[in-house]
Amino acid sequence: MNGFTALVAASAALQSAVCLPLAVGWLGSVPGLLFGLPLLVVAGAVFAATHHEDPTTILRATAHWIGWLGGILGAVLAVVILIGWLV
Repeated sequence: MNGFTALVAASAALQSAVCLPLAVGWLGSVPGLLFGLPLLVVAGAVFAATHHEDPTTILRATAHWIGWLGGILGAVLAVVILIGWLV
């Protein structure tokens, strides 16, 4: 086994031992995230497509809308989590 394959094997072992349980635990505590992110992308694309006709402009506007919607919804989520911790 050369150095590269040993590095790849060590990286895969670290990922499966540390990263995967953390990701599963985090996603398990926020199951709506799996549904919310695709909806955010679709909503951004629909908003952008209703305002523009050029595909490159639609892609740029989609990123813009995703930023706005994600920021607003993220702020609401942060407030809800903060209220949940305080109560």
